[in-house]
Amino acid sequence: MGHRLRGGWVERPWGRQRVWRGGKGAPLLVVHGLGGSGRYWQGLADLVGDRYHVIAPDLAGFGSSDKPDIAYDRAGHLDDLTAVVDDAGAVTVVGHSLGGVLAAFWSSANVERASALALAAAPFPLGSGPDFRAIGERPSSLGRRAAVGLAKVALPVVSYPVGLARGYPPQVVRDFTRQTLAARGGTMWSLLSDPTVTADLDDTGAIDGRVPTLIVHAVDDRTVRPEAHARWTALMPRADARMLDAGGHQFLLRGGFEPIASWLTELELA
Repeated sequence: MGHRLRGGWVERPWGRQRVWRGGKGAPLLVVHGLGGSGRYWQGLADLVGDRYHVIAPDLAGFGSSDKPDIAYDRAGHLDDLTAVVDDAGAVTVVGHSLGGVLAAFWSSANVERASALALAAAPFPLGSGPDFRAIGERPSSLGRRAAVGLAKVALPVVSYPVGLARGYPPQVVRDFTRQTLAARGGTMWSLLSDPTVTADLDDTGAIDGRVPTLIVHAVDDRTVRPEAHARWTALMPRADARMLDAGGHQFLLRGGFEPIASWLTELELA
């Protein structure tokens, strides 16, 4: 314990990006999932902060970062990740859920800097499906505007007590309510449904065997089904693929981040 993540700012063209940092040692870039924030990773910093300098940004439109009127596409998110580790040298990259997709794409685009990569509960982009960007569009009718307004109010009211009841840290639950609908919709579209995402997937497959990689899911995850695990492992067959017996989509929070911490220790001992 004692490796408290402390917030700072990185200036970006769209505004201020909140970046949480803690610990000392080799740089460890950690990327939160949809609706999360960098503070999601406090539990991992507690475990590995004596060996790693944890760098945990709030993505644009999420957590404490500014909420600009931008596209929230993967190119922008990836540029922002590069900015927060600009002078860090070689980096180990870890991502949860959609943050895992970003972690994979950043590592493949920066393979000369990626020391290792871990994907936890990451969905597999199919390059097809709903246009999630509509979530953030301005409603055209009074009824739709009322529905969106109600959703903005209801999300914090419902999420906060539910998250606390499940034992999640209060700051993590609070930050989940701070995303914007535009950030949520644009990020989901860009990482899951945009047809051009398949080209980034091809690039990610090319790092198989070049970067030590962990792919870990829980069998009872109802948000990201086991099929995603099978697709990732087919794309990167030389990765260390692990399927946990339980823990759901939030197995990192429920398991105290042990699956990632133990894997990092194994890498150090190898």
